[in-house]
Amino acid sequence: MDFFKVLFYINTLAISLNIGVTYMVIVNLIFSQPIHPFTIAGLAFGYAVMIKHNFVFHELWDKWFKDKEK
Repeated sequence: MDFFKVLFYINTLAISLNIGVTYMVIVNLIFSQPIHPFTIAGLAFGYAVMIKHNFVFHELWDKWFKDKEK
């Protein structure tokens, strides 16, 4: 398998995991379930890495928000 294809799958998985855990935290808040500190720390780390290094996230961000400025 191509290295860039594997890297693309890893980056898309990172995006979906961050979004999924965010929804899990919101649902836990709604239903008064406990939220573990590791979950919050993992979310902060995941979003920081995604915003800083994830090229798929940057491509999607540019596609969704750069065209509306014109």
